[in-house]
Amino acid sequence: MQRSGAGRKPGVTYSQRKLCFVATDRTLLAETLLELSKRSDCYAVKYSVQPKNGMYLGRCFMLEDNLVGEMWQRFKRHPRLMCTIQDDDFTAQFRSRTSGESAT
Repeated sequence: MQRSGAGRKPGVTYSQRKLCFVATDRTLLAETLLELSKRSDCYAVKYSVQPKNGMYLGRCFMLEDNLVGEMWQRFKRHPRLMCTIQDDDFTAQFRSRTSGESAT
């Protein structure tokens, strides 16, 4: 599922660092992402409708890097959501090294 955020406008750029969420409760994840999408500084949100080993994955794209950090700080201690920051600029160099390998 995917939804544009209130901050998504033609020509507007967004942060390449994104908030990544993991939850076992799809409803909680969907409601959290819906609320984030209503923010004027949110570009877009999305989440998987099919769980992976019982976990639902979600993403939130904010307009600025510092907003990503502020939202991470807000959610990092949430009792039912796990929240991390994905930085594609950093991780891109490692992707080719791990293609075909599985995590343990």
